[in-house]
Amino acid sequence: MNTPKHSADLANRRRRLGASRETMAAGLGLPVDTVKAIEDGVASEQEHDRYNTWLGQIEGWPADVRAQQFQAAGKGGRFDTK
Repeated sequence: MNTPKHSADLANRRRRLGASRETMAAGLGLPVDTVKAIEDGVASEQEHDRYNTWLGQIEGWPADVRAQQFQAAGKGGRFDTK
């Protein structure tokens, strides 16, 4: 299980990117409750690692690409692995 402090870092990274939990959930094809569990530190290590990896990829996207991806996720689309 993840430590709450470590998982809180994930939530902070998501916020800095400007994404809601709902956007991340849609983009990753996960239920919002799963994203919450990951950020709360009660999800599996595998889920945590996947989420962490995706945050890293998203952080590497240019701002315009990130905005397009978040907009598509807001409409129910999945993130593209560009």
